[in-house]
Amino acid sequence: MWWVELQRQASKFERLEAYIHPNAKVAPTAMLVGSVRVEEGAIICHGAYIEGPVVIGKNCRVGNYSMIRGSTSLASGVRLGFGVEIKNAIIGCDVSIGPQCFVADSKIEHGAYLGAQVRTSNHRLDRQAVKVWLGGELVDTGMEKLGCFIGAGASLGIQTIVLPGRMVAPGSLFAPGLVIEKNLPSGRYRIKQQLEQF
Repeated sequence: MWWVELQRQASKFERLEAYIHPNAKVAPTAMLVGSVRVEEGAIICHGAYIEGPVVIGKNCRVGNYSMIRGSTSLASGVRLGFGVEIKNAIIGCDVSIGPQCFVADSKIEHGAYLGAQVRTSNHRLDRQAVKVWLGGELVDTGMEKLGCFIGAGASLGIQTIVLPGRMVAPGSLFAPGLVIEKNLPSGRYRIKQQLEQF
């Protein structure tokens, strides 16, 4: 269960120590606060704000004015565009997250692509615990804040919104401007009055 991985990461990161690899590049105008680990070859650009516990993996690039906080890990080769905000997330290898995206309380697997201004919603308006469809059953996670799971190699077009607790199947492609309201099988999706596969 992917949301349990988020909880485990938070517990594990309680012992994280601050470290910047000698071959990492951190802009003088970037701000790193608390236990932030920056691995070899990573680049932290101008104006970025990172508040630990956070791990930035090898050869990652954190774009200008991006904000990362709260038990977050970026695996190797992750690329964040301008003004991205990430909170309490697990981001897999070679994930690209476009400008002004918001990713919270979520897991994104390797090779996924998020276009500009993609949003993961991480709480219900009625303030009830987030539920997840898993194996044909609705599972109560007991968590008031939980984002989504985005499978390996999935691509989300600009301004896509993913509702709390949803799972995006690996390799799926969503056209710009969609709202992902339910779990869908792997496929290609676009708007045509209703969400449909094409």
